[in-house]
Amino acid sequence: MGLLDHSTNNIILDAVLTDYGRQQLAAANNAFSITYFALGDDEVDYRVVKKYGRAVGKEKIEKNTPIFEAMTNPSVALKYRLIGRENNGTSIATAYLPVLTTSSTVALKKGTTSNVQVQLKFNNSTGLGNIPPELLQKSYLIKVPDRFISVTTPGNGVLTLPNVAAATVDAGDPNRVATYKYTTAQAADGISFVVAPQNIDNTALTVYGKKTGNQNERVINTYITVIGEQHGCTLHIPVTYTATLTT
Repeated sequence: MGLLDHSTNNIILDAVLTDYGRQQLAAANNAFSITYFALGDDEVDYRVVKKYGRAVGKEKIEKNTPIFEAMTNPSVALKYRLIGRENNGTSIATAYLPVLTTSSTVALKKGTTSNVQVQLKFNNSTGLGNIPPELLQKSYLIKVPDRFISVTTPGNGVLTLPNVAAATVDAGDPNRVATYKYTTAQAADGISFVVAPQNIDNTALTVYGKKTGNQNERVINTYITVIGEQHGCTLHIPVTYTATLTT
């Protein structure tokens, strides 16, 4: 969904289905059901406010920011979702926001796995207290390029892959994204899961991998995206997958 034009003081919305959404709709089996929607501000450069001040910066953003068109590729749409919550009358209600962080690194080779731990933090450095209840998470979305990697073994939670059919939209697309849903029995301040490499043939390694010092070795660089489904906080985790051409 994207704002296209408000030069006439009218706000026009353009809503499109993603490729996966179209596939579900075409199935005509009542599987297509919109349960919620999200808004984002990927286009906005907030450094303008820092440079010009709040009043002038806000005006420049409103008048000069180009607006993205609606996209059908779910891997590039709404990378930064807006957060909504009730104002409970305290200063932390609007002054501070949660963040997702990780100290884990993901470096894979054929036959190996990597454990990833993601923490939800809320201004821990200032000692203002615990994360507000409505910003704790019971569900996360984990987006991975499933041609190269998969996600398994959730810690203290359940991992499901609701859009398995999405992988069939374009089997040859290296950017196709599988979205896992990670749910916990009660709101938690973090999650953990295991990343495993997919088996890749020589053709895929040659096309998508980069050469290393070893003539027969290739490295594929990609990333995992973790999104808090309630508050929309997003974390991108770089992944390197090193493999050797088979002979």
